[in-house]
Amino acid sequence: MYERILVLTDGSEYSQRAGRQAVDLAEKLNATVVVTHIIDQRQPKSFDILEDKGKEYINEIRDYANEKEVKSEDLLIYGSPKNDVMIISRKSEADLIVMGTLGATGLKSVVLGSFAQFVLKKIDLPILLIK
Repeated sequence: MYERILVLTDGSEYSQRAGRQAVDLAEKLNATVVVTHIIDQRQPKSFDILEDKGKEYINEIRDYANEKEVKSEDLLIYGSPKNDVMIISRKSEADLIVMGTLGATGLKSVVLGSFAQFVLKKIDLPILLIK
């Protein structure tokens, strides 16, 4: 069914929960998870700080995958999330994307964040949104 599951994480509660769900699904399907964090190049913070945070977000999901003995790959890039997610979805050869409904900047009163809406509209792959 699904062999490569692309997990998009920004460190938010929703995305980390999505990462754990993706690992659980991958365990059942004997699939690989590709844990991805895109450092937004427009962020005013130091790249080193953003890179450390990105690695932390990825490691949390990767550690869970290791506990479950699920194959995982990591991808940490510096760029434009909206542009790069389309490229990553193709190059990773993913056949499913798993992500949170809201990101780190999401308002709890919003049902679906702008990045999740963008991914739903622009990427022609099955997408599993986790709240």
